[in-house]
Amino acid sequence: DRLGRDNLSLSIAGYLGSSDQAYLEGLMSQLRARQLQDVVTYRGEVTRAEKIAFLNGLDVFSVPTAYADPKGLFVLEALAAGVPVVQPRHGAFPELIEATGGGLLVEPGSAAALCEAVASLVDHPERRLALGSSGQRATRDRFDDATMARTTLAVYQQYSSKE
Repeated sequence: DRLGRDNLSLSIAGYLGSSDQAYLEGLMSQLRARQLQDVVTYRGEVTRAEKIAFLNGLDVFSVPTAYADPKGLFVLEALAAGVPVVQPRHGAFPELIEATGGGLLVEPGSAAALCEAVASLVDHPERRLALGSSGQRATRDRFDDATMARTTLAVYQQYSSKE
């Protein structure tokens, strides 16, 4: 088990627009001031293969959005890799967590709640592994390409037959 409180790190990947560069630099400056710059890595925009490797290297995944994300595709990607998620209780996240059993929900905007949930998974590796396994199984059984295509087609057919 790689995860322990003494060796926690934060890995970040994804697109960073030019308008957000100053925000990232501000955060990195705060980390340097606290001598924490060595525990945070920003990997930048990743290819599909790099994303899969990135997700496979995580113990816990979280994108604590301030907005109510209506899709949460990144949650399904993490769950498909067997990585449990910790997400705010808004947008599509409650429905995805309920459907997969692959993570924990926290109060939106609460850094303390997010930290507490992540710490609980650090302290209880058996729970972390169980959530990851449940999420992976449910994602492969219920959210694979073929199932999603059939479900989408059924919705379209339901509305097209009403004309």
